[in-house]
Amino acid sequence: MVPEITVKECDRMKPELKPAMKLTISVGEDERHAHHPLYREVVLALHKAGIVGATLTKGIMSYGVQRRLHTINNEIHMENLPIIIEAVDERVKVERAAALVAEMLGDHGLVEIQPTMIACDKQDEQERSES
Repeated sequence: MVPEITVKECDRMKPELKPAMKLTISVGEDERHAHHPLYREVVLALHKAGIVGATLTKGIMSYGVQRRLHTINNEIHMENLPIIIEAVDERVKVERAAALVAEMLGDHGLVEIQPTMIACDKQDEQERSES
């Protein structure tokens, strides 16, 4: 038998939207930092900075300020494909991490910060505030 959920309980379980900041970092797959892939070093720096989580996505085509196309379609010259790293956290942490990453990248990438909203479980929020 499945227990019934009351409207009041359902309201308590609905996710709540909270403001946050989204950090988006674009780098080339072939870029290096201290002899390691730059994207790897960026993710490790975000982790060390206490950012809650980050996702890395590999692109299939891009171009940058020098207007040179990087694409997966040309198998002979599959070089420097785009890597996008996205992270969401509170404003202070994201701004601090963005400054560190921008310094690491120099002129080898792009750092963007934009406001966003994240869905948080109300129940989890209440439990955290009670403990």
